[in-house]
Amino acid sequence: MLTMEFDYEKLAEALLPKLREEMQQIMKDASPMRNLPPLLTRAQLMDLLHIGPTTTSELLKRPGFPVCREIGVLVRTDKLFEWIDRHTQWAEDNTSYFNVG
Repeated sequence: MLTMEFDYEKLAEALLPKLREEMQQIMKDASPMRNLPPLLTRAQLMDLLHIGPTTTSELLKRPGFPVCREIGVLVRTDKLFEWIDRHTQWAEDNTSYFNVG
């Protein structure tokens, strides 16, 4: 009868770099920006955020909101997600909105 023993720590060390690489690729592919254009129109912004025209106008007027007016009213998608991350953290720290439940 043939038996084999594995050193599971060495196996894990050998597999870990490849697993990390694959997980990073999965996370990149799952990014919400993956299927979005680099610049969003007003209509695309409304659709993406599920907001109406009034809220959209308010957002586009806010200081620091990533809107580019040089070529029309366009929002850089990457900067939008950064802006959301920054402002979501502020809301978590300064309101009880996310504690409901």
